[in-house]
Parts: sequence; structure tokens; C-alpha cells
Amino acid sequence: MKNNMTIKEQLQQLDELISWFEGDDFTLEEAVEKFQAAEQLAEEIRQKLSSLKGDITVLGQKFDTEA
Repeated sequence: MKNNMTIKEQLQQLDELISWFEGDDFTLEEAVEKFQAAEQLAEEIRQKLSSLKGDITVLGQKFDTEA
């Protein structure tokens, strides 16, 4: 599931999901759903960061060849 949130927004959402586990309103069924949502969100963040790393590498190589 791809979304158009920024990495910062996704990290905030992930933090909210993680904070839920520290609360008192905890059911096993809901925990499974929240864990799966957090896992998916973390993977989306990882993919975006990996893509940004690739973009930065390409830009670095471009500057190296122009210098």
C-alpha cells in the first residue's frame, strides 16, 4: 500500500502506533492489527529512504564527474 505521506509524517504515524502498545487499552486482536500496520509502514519508510539514498548517490557521482 503506497501513500503520499512524507517520511516525517510516516515516522509520526509509526510513533503513534508504537505508543499505543505502551498504553493501557490493549487487546490482543487490536495488537495484531497495529503490529501489522506498523510493520507495513516501517517497510514503506525503508523503501523511501533506500530510494533517497540512491538519488543522493547518483547526484554525488554526477558532481564527481563534473569536477
